[in-house]
Amino acid sequence: MINVEFLKTLTLLYVEDDHQVRDKFVVILNKLFKQVFVAVDGVDGLEKFHQSNKDKAYIDLIISDIAMPNMDGMEFLENIRKINTSVPFIFTTAHTNTEFLISSIQEGVSDYFVKPVDTKAIIQKVQTTCELRKKDKEILHYQKEAQKYLDVINKVAMVTIFDHDGNFTFVNDFYIEVSEYSEEELIGKNFQMISHPDMSKQIFKDQWTSLKNGKNWKGKLKHLSKNGQAFYTYTTIMPMNFKDKRIDTKYISIRFLTTKDENEKREFKRKVPYNLQETKKINKVSTSKIEVLKNKIAKYKNLVKIEEKLESQKVISAKYYTKIKDLEHTIEDVQKGYENLMISANSEIRDILTVATEVKTRKEAIQQDVSVVQSEIQVREELIKRLRIQVHEQSKKIKDLKDVVSHRETQLSSKI
Repeated sequence: MINVEFLKTLTLLYVEDDHQVRDKFVVILNKLFKQVFVAVDGVDGLEKFHQSNKDKAYIDLIISDIAMPNMDGMEFLENIRKINTSVPFIFTTAHTNTEFLISSIQEGVSDYFVKPVDTKAIIQKVQTTCELRKKDKEILHYQKEAQKYLDVINKVAMVTIFDHDGNFTFVNDFYIEVSEYSEEELIGKNFQMISHPDMSKQIFKDQWTSLKNGKNWKGKLKHLSKNGQAFYTYTTIMPMNFKDKRIDTKYISIRFLTTKDENEKREFKRKVPYNLQETKKINKVSTSKIEVLKNKIAKYKNLVKIEEKLESQKVISAKYYTKIKDLEHTIEDVQKGYENLMISANSEIRDILTVATEVKTRKEAIQQDVSVVQSEIQVREELIKRLRIQVHEQSKKIKDLKDVVSHRETQLSSKI
């Protein structure tokens, strides 16, 4: 069954010199796969393979024709194997040649299809091949992870394997270190050889009863090293291959020292890989925090530039403020002069009106004097009018300057 979701995770390289076959098949491949690199011959295919590696768009499988100009399929395969020995390779061919097929198999060809190819069959083969490769990678990954754990266990635990007769078939380095026996002295000997004489024989009978019934045994045991030093272990023994009657059952024993010194030694060894992982985590977190701080510092640098601009604007604003104050003083002086002039003019007007009232009866006689006085009054009114216009213009300038200052203050506030 075609697994479309899985196929969408794959990247293919398709090499075909026949443009009609190529164009038709590429349409199908593009619908099914994540990415498809297309080449017209072996030379072009090799270049596409190199480029995909540079771009880290790693190719999961190659489908290639055999008979092609410039570089045929077999030569193309040989060049690919110089770069990558494991990428799956499927040939499409119009003819079957036993000698050629044997050579291609030696170069690690996954399969070949005779043209015209069955599209569904070749897609199914691509899926099956890539699934197997994925599983192989997962198995390799888990094997590496398991080896890491085994390495840790070998540092902190005494691991042995013995057969159905109780004879050692494997002992790890830590067991040799603690027991002080060499591997040659242990292999083939009974697993109870380092048991302390104080141990009850009934314990060993109970061990074998549980193990022969396919059950694990756990308990504390006392041992005697080669140099006569007593030590204690917490031991777990498990049967292997117990259900498969075709294979002789073996037993794996994992012992942890319980003496204070050895416990401290084992704990130290156990913490080594853990501390290494913790250190990597701390370094990763520290690197992340450093990047955050760098970004903040960059922002503060921009803020410093803004503050410098603000300071320069403050200097300019201070100059405007000084000018405004000077203009305000000037206007105050003008207003005081205007008020004094108005007071003087009003006083004179009152005096003139008084005189006019007194000489009303002599109007005809002093008509000429009145005209002179009226002319003088007119001149003074014109002066007052001009003063009013001047005061009005000065007030307008002050208002405009205040608007400029208000606008500057608004700009400064938005930048801060």
